[in-house]
Amino acid sequence: MALALTGLENSETGDAVADETKPEGRKGFRHTDAVSLLRKLIEIGELAPGERLREIAISQRLGMSRTPVREAFRTLAAEGLVDLLPNRSVVVSEIDRLEIADVFGVLGVLEGLAAMQACERMTDEEIQLLATLQETLERYYGAFDRENYVNTNRRIHEVIVEASHNSALIAAWRTILPRADRARNASNINRNRWTEAVYEHRMIYTAIAQRDGARMAALMNEHFGNGLANAEAASAAEATSAK
Repeated sequence: MALALTGLENSETGDAVADETKPEGRKGFRHTDAVSLLRKLIEIGELAPGERLREIAISQRLGMSRTPVREAFRTLAAEGLVDLLPNRSVVVSEIDRLEIADVFGVLGVLEGLAAMQACERMTDEEIQLLATLQETLERYYGAFDRENYVNTNRRIHEVIVEASHNSALIAAWRTILPRADRARNASNINRNRWTEAVYEHRMIYTAIAQRDGARMAALMNEHFGNGLANAEAASAAEATSAK
């Protein structure tokens, strides 16, 4: 699926985002702009595993100088999305199917702890935001709109983690999240699993609205376990079809 670098939409509001791919679109791209754009292209597979990223070509494509692109490569390498080779080449890292379990396992532990703390610390406004997002999630599920469903799903998890108000936990979660997102995008979710996931999210919202930390921890553990099983099944099916 191609990601147009012009006319992007805000995943939360659906509003058009200004064209920032040309130098005149905004004065001076920052390092974070380059990281965000390249991360998205890698996550959706437009920059494919094993693809070499040439600094000059990427700079021209994103409409920015080489310095923020070079710095972005270092950040993405730390996230495990690109490899910096000894000959100074940069390539998109391969998806390590054996690593998926480890990534989901760590992410599940972090989000489980965040959920328990969120039950104690989140504001009424944050709970209301989750209610709105849950309604939106179910609407996209009903419309079979996978792209917007995925974006809303990610936002729900983000709100729960941020509602822990634990800066160390949030930082650790953000570090590992890109690899987990990439693994999810590489796996096709079947309709049965999709239905289960929507139900699990509804139960998660109910528990957090009731501020039931123990129940939340159990539900998050189940949610990630089922998500991992789906990712591993998709990976096995892909390996079989490739033979």
